Amino acid sequence: MMKLPPLEYTFDNIVLGWREEAVSFAREHGYHLIVNSDQRPFHHFVGYQDIKSKWYEGIFDLGMRSLLPIPFDVQTVGLHDDKLKVVTEGNTKVLISFKKLHIFDLDNCGNLGAQEIVSDYLVHDMFDIAAGSRLGRDIVLNLKDSFVKTIRFVPSNRIDRNTSGDFKDIVTTSIISAGDIKSFDYSETVIGILLRRKMKEHKIKQPNGRSLIINHSFRHTVKHTFRLQVVDEMDERIFLHE
Repeated sequence: MMKLPPLEYTFDNIVLGWREEAVSFAREHGYHLIVNSDQRPFHHFVGYQDIKSKWYEGIFDLGMRSLLPIPFDVQTVGLHDDKLKVVTEGNTKVLISFKKLHIFDLDNCGNLGAQEIVSDYLVHDMFDIAAGSRLGRDIVLNLKDSFVKTIRFVPSNRIDRNTSGDFKDIVTTSIISAGDIKSFDYSETVIGILLRRKMKEHKIKQPNGRSLIINHSFRHTVKHTFRLQVVDEMDERIFLHE
């Protein structure tokens, strides 16, 4: 099989990162963005709604301005001689000559002279209401002295034609330390127990008086508090942003 040569680009400024901060920075300055992770900010919406998210809006704008030189699915990023080398999951190799590299996230990166130190994570757990979802009203519970910060009853996107938003599901928002993120004490099972207790305390029930039946759907986890630490001699063209 013929081995294809790498694609080569030359840009004055490159932004490396996937979070909203990286997208906004690239958009504001008109810089090319390398999205180095398949992670995305959490966003809940139902089918009939427009996606109102700065991240998606920014990515769309950068794409329209030809400032996303590499499609998503980045596998590795690092320096090769004096160029930035990007390898995609399809094994496409890209070499980029640059004057400045602005780093926001180090996911899938190596030999850039820095590492991420994560302190805690922002975690969203989605619970489907299997029975009693037609609650009508919006409900938000703010919790104190708990790693679970909020419980929100949101319009369900599982039910067709839920244009009124009367049918609800539940999203919890938590801050979990890096040391506890894999602990059972901070798992979706424990959050489900807490959720059932809070619904009982606040008398959130089905119209017939029975308790709501809930099932955990999925967990979305992204880094929350972190810092970029220089660990080796770093190219003077690299600038770290947090």
